[in-house]
Amino acid sequence: MELPGFDEGFGFWSLPFWGNHCLVDFLVAAFGGQPAPEVTIVLEGKSRDAAVQLSSRWKRPVARPLILEDGLAGVVRLLGQSDAEHVVLGSASCVFLAEPAALRERIQETGDQVAKLSVARTPVEVYFCRRERLCALLAAAAERDTGRMGLRQALFQGVLHEAIDLIVEVPGEILFQNDLMEYYASNIWVVANCESPRLHGALSRLPELAQKVPESHVAEKGFVRNAWLSSGVEVEGSVEDSILFPNVVVRRNASISRAVILNGNRIGTGTEIASALILPFTSEVPRPSPNIGDNCSIGARSSTMKNADFPAQIRNGVSVVGVNADIPNGFKAEAATYIAPGVPPSALRKLKMLKKGCSVLRDPPARGGGNGSGDLR
Repeated sequence: MELPGFDEGFGFWSLPFWGNHCLVDFLVAAFGGQPAPEVTIVLEGKSRDAAVQLSSRWKRPVARPLILEDGLAGVVRLLGQSDAEHVVLGSASCVFLAEPAALRERIQETGDQVAKLSVARTPVEVYFCRRERLCALLAAAAERDTGRMGLRQALFQGVLHEAIDLIVEVPGEILFQNDLMEYYASNIWVVANCESPRLHGALSRLPELAQKVPESHVAEKGFVRNAWLSSGVEVEGSVEDSILFPNVVVRRNASISRAVILNGNRIGTGTEIASALILPFTSEVPRPSPNIGDNCSIGARSSTMKNADFPAQIRNGVSVVGVNADIPNGFKAEAATYIAPGVPPSALRKLKMLKKGCSVLRDPPARGGGNGSGDLR
C-alpha cells in the first residue's frame, strides 16, 4: 500500500482498526466459519518480531505465521506442501466484511479459473484458484523472478493480476481500502454507532484476542463525551466525538475533537487536536514524556481543505500525522496538513507553524511542487 504517513517497514497487517483490533483480524474473519480453513499469514524477510506477535495474538489458534525469505519460490514451496483443493491469496490492504459461506461457495464454483474477489462491486486484493493451476503459474513466474520487486508487488500486481480470468462478486461491504479518509471515516463512525447491531455483529465475527486488555481511566477532572476509548487509555483532558486506540494518553487541559488517535500516542498538556488522524506511535523505547508535545495545535474544527501534496488521500480538512511522530512543544499545524514519518523535531521547531494544506516531508522533492511548508533540506 502506498499511503502517506507510513514508513517503509510498517507491517500493514498490524494497522489498528476499530479499537483493539487490526487488519489481520478482519482478514482471518473473512475466511472463517466451519469447517475452519487452514490460514497461513506470510511475512517477508526480517519479520520475526511480527511472527511472535501473531503466534500469541488470538485466544485459540486461527492462523499460523510463516516467514518467507525467497519470494515467489517460497510461495510455490508452501503451496506444494498443502493438500488443499483450492487456495485463496489475499493481502492485508483492505478491511471488508463478507459472508464466509457465500465466499466459500464462490471459491468452489471457479474451478481452474483465476478469480479476483469483488465486495460491494469493488475489487479487492484477494485471488483464488485450484491449487494445481496456481502452483504452475507461480512456478513459471518464480523462474523469471529477478527479486527486484517485493513479494506483494510480484504476486498481486504481477502474476495474479496478469492471470485473472474473471472477477467474482460477493455480498458485503468495504470498510477501508487504500484511502486514508475512508480509514478515518470508518473509525469515527464507531463513535456514533457503538450500540448498533451492525458494529456488534461485525465484532462478534472477529477472532477472540488472547491478551487480557487493561482498563481505561478517566481522571477526576477529565471529560469524555460521545467517544470510544480502547484498552489502556488515560484521559486527564477533554475528549469529544473521537476514538482513542490502545494506550493513548491525553494529558491535562488537552482537548481532542473529531479525531482518530492510534495506538501509543501521548498527547501533551494544553494541546488541541481537531479533525485529525494521528497514526501509531510504535517505538519500542519507553517514553513517559509526550510524543506530541505540550501546547501544540493540530487540525481545525471546520474545513473542507485538501492537502497540496496528497489531495486524493488527505482532504475534507482532516490533518494527518505520520507514524512515530515526535512533535515539539508549541508546534501548530492547520487544517489538511501532513507531517511525514521521520521528520526530526528540530525541523518542526524551526518551522514553528504549518499552514493549511501544507506538508512537512522527510525527503522533499528536488524541485517544483509539493512540500508547501518550505524546504527541510
